[in-house]
Amino acid sequence: MTALYTLVLLLIGVIGTNLIKQFFPKIPEPFILIIVGIFLSFTPIFQNFELEPEFFMLMIIAPLMFLDGQKQSFSKIKKRFSIIFLLSVVLAVATAIVVGLIANRVEVQWTLPLAIALAAIVVPTDAVAVKSMTSSVDMPNGVGEALELESLFNDATGLVLLDLALSVLEQGKFSLIAGIGHFLFVAVGGALIGVIAGFLLVTIRTNITFRTVSPETTIIPISLLTPFIVYFLAESFGTSGILAVVATGIVHNWESNKLRLTSTRVQLTSNTIWESISNVLNSIVFIILGISLPIVWQEIIHMGLVGIMQLLGLSILIYIAMYAVRYIWAFREDNQSANTFFDSHSNPKQHRFLSHIFAISGVHGTMTLAMAFSLPLTIANHAFPYRAELIVVATLIILISMLMSAIILPIALPKKAVTYTKADLENTRNKMVDYASLKVSETTANPAVREAIMIQLQSQKGWLNDNHSTRNYNSQKYNSLLNNTKDFIIHYLHSDSVEQKYSSEVIDAYEKILNRLKISSFFQHSPLQRFFHYVKARYRHIKWHVRNGQITKKQRLKGRKKWAKEHQGSAQQWQNIHEGLLLLNNDVIGEVNQHLDNLLRNSLDNDTDDHQYISYVRQRFDRYFNLIKREYNQETPTINSDLYIQAFQFEYNYIQQASSTGIIPNTLAAVLYNEINEAQTLELQQINQIEAMNS
Repeated sequence: MTALYTLVLLLIGVIGTNLIKQFFPKIPEPFILIIVGIFLSFTPIFQNFELEPEFFMLMIIAPLMFLDGQKQSFSKIKKRFSIIFLLSVVLAVATAIVVGLIANRVEVQWTLPLAIALAAIVVPTDAVAVKSMTSSVDMPNGVGEALELESLFNDATGLVLLDLALSVLEQGKFSLIAGIGHFLFVAVGGALIGVIAGFLLVTIRTNITFRTVSPETTIIPISLLTPFIVYFLAESFGTSGILAVVATGIVHNWESNKLRLTSTRVQLTSNTIWESISNVLNSIVFIILGISLPIVWQEIIHMGLVGIMQLLGLSILIYIAMYAVRYIWAFREDNQSANTFFDSHSNPKQHRFLSHIFAISGVHGTMTLAMAFSLPLTIANHAFPYRAELIVVATLIILISMLMSAIILPIALPKKAVTYTKADLENTRNKMVDYASLKVSETTANPAVREAIMIQLQSQKGWLNDNHSTRNYNSQKYNSLLNNTKDFIIHYLHSDSVEQKYSSEVIDAYEKILNRLKISSFFQHSPLQRFFHYVKARYRHIKWHVRNGQITKKQRLKGRKKWAKEHQGSAQQWQNIHEGLLLLNNDVIGEVNQHLDNLLRNSLDNDTDDHQYISYVRQRFDRYFNLIKREYNQETPTINSDLYIQAFQFEYNYIQQASSTGIIPNTLAAVLYNEINEAQTLELQQINQIEAMNS
C-alpha cells in the first residue's frame, strides 16, 4: 500500500503543478515541480525520503530513455555517429577529467578516484529541463539538436565512469587497459543487448500485427514492458541498461518507419499512451528532486557554515569549469556536424554566441542526484569517505545550473515568433464549424438528421463550457436575435401561405405556445435555479394527478379514455389540432433554420468574428421545437457515418481554402487539421460502439 500511496501523491503533485503553473506562467515549470516536491516531502510517506537509484533508473529513467531512442532514426544515428560519440563520450570524459582534477586540487583530503566519482556524477545533462525552461524563447535548432544527442548517451557515460571510480576506490589500484576494457564491455555490451532484444521484440510485434484481428491488446502491453525488460536484462549481464533501452528505442523507430501506414490504430494508440507517460514521468523526475532536497538540507545543517561555504565555492568553481570545457569544445571542435550545429564558418560572432548558449544549456537534473545517492554507505569494509559532501556538491551544482539557465537563456535568446494567438485559433475554429454547419444544412434533407449533425459540429467550439463573462458578453446580441426570430415566426404564422394551409385554431394554438417562450438569456439562471424550477413544475404535475386520482399509469390511461368518451367531439378536434401543430412545427423549423443560416452566412461573408450568439439562439429554438416534437414521441434518428465524414470534409475544405489563400498561417491550419482528424476518429468510434450495442 505504501507504493500505491507514493504513486498517488506523485500524481497529485503533477496535477497540482499543472493547475499552479496557470497562475505563474513566467516561472519555469521545473521550479514549480521542485517546490511542489518540497511540500510533498512534509507528508508522512515522504518524510526522511532518500532516492533509491535502482528503482529510479528502472521505473523512470529507463522508459524515458526508451522514448528518447524512439525519437531518433537509425539513419540519423548513423549520419551523426561521430558527433554523438564526441558529445556523449569524449566531451563527457574530458569534463569528468577537468572536474576531477579541480576537485582533487581544492579538496586536498579527497583522493583522485573520489574526485573522479564526483565528476562522473555531474557529467549527465538534462535536455528536458532545458526545453522546459526555454519554452517561451526560440532555441537555435543546431544547439537544440546537439543537446538532445548529448543527453541521449552521456547518462550511460557518467554511470560507467562512476562504476570505474568506485572500482578503483574498492580495489585501491587503477589499470588503464582494464578501465578501457571495462568501459567498452559495459557500453558496447549494453548497446548490443539492446539491439538484439529490440529486433526480437520487433519481430514478435510485427507477427502479431499481421496475424491477429485486434493486435493493440497485445502490442501495447509489450511496448509498455519493453524498457523494463531490456534494462533488467542488460543490467543482469553487467552491461549498461541505459544504453540498452536507448538502442532498443532506436530499433523500434525503425519498426515504425517500416510499418508506415500499416496498423495505424496500434501506432496512434501507442504514441498517445507513450506521450502521456513521458509527460507524467518528466514531471515526476523534478518532483522527486524536490522531495530529496530536505534530506540534503539536513546534511548541510550538520556541516556548519564554514563547511557549506567551502562546498558552495567548490560547486561554483566546478560549474564554471564545466561551462568553460563545453564552450571551448563547441568553439574549437572542427567536426562537420559540430560546424553545422554551431555555425562555425559563416559568422564568427554567431559561432561564439551559439557556443555560449550550448555551454550554458548544460543543465543537470535528477539523474545526477540519483547517481549521488547511489554511492554506497561502505566501501572496502570502511565507511564511504565524504559521501554526504559529494551529495551536497551534486545538489548545489544541479541548482546552480538550473538557475543560471533559467536566468540567462530567456535574456540571451529571442522570444518565440507567435504566428497566431489563442483568439485567432478560437475565431477560426468557430468559422470553420459554422461553415460546415451551413453546408450540412444545404445538403441534408432530413431535418432531424441535419439538426443532430449540426449539434455535434457545434460541440467542437466548446462554448457550452464557456465562462460566465463570455455569456454575458453575448447576452445583448442573443436577446436581440431571440426577439427578432420570435417576431419572424409570428410574421410567418400570419403569412398567406400558412393561413391557407392551416386552420386558425392550429395557428392560434402554435402562437400561444410561442408566447410562452421567455425572451431572456438561457444563461441568465444558474443550473441550481433551473433545477429548482424543474422540481417545482414536477411537484405541481404530481399534485394535480394525485388530486384527480390518476397516480399510476393505468389510472391515467383510464382517465384519458373516460374524458375522450365524454367529449368525443372535443377529442377529435384536439387530435386534429395536434396533427396540425406537428406539421406546422416542421414548416416553422425549416423557415427558422433558413433564417438563421442566412444571418450566419452573411456574418461569415463579412468576416465577422462575433457570431456565437447565433448558435445560442439556434440552440434555444431547438429546445422549443423539440418540446413540441417530444409530445409526439419523435425518436432520435439513426445517422449514417458517411454523413459525418462529409461534414468533417466541409471543415477540411474551409481550412484548406483559408490556408492556401493566406488567411490563416500554416501552423494554425495544422492545429485545426489535427482537431478535425481527432473529432472524426472519435465520432466514428462512437457510431461503431452504438451499432455494436444495437446489433
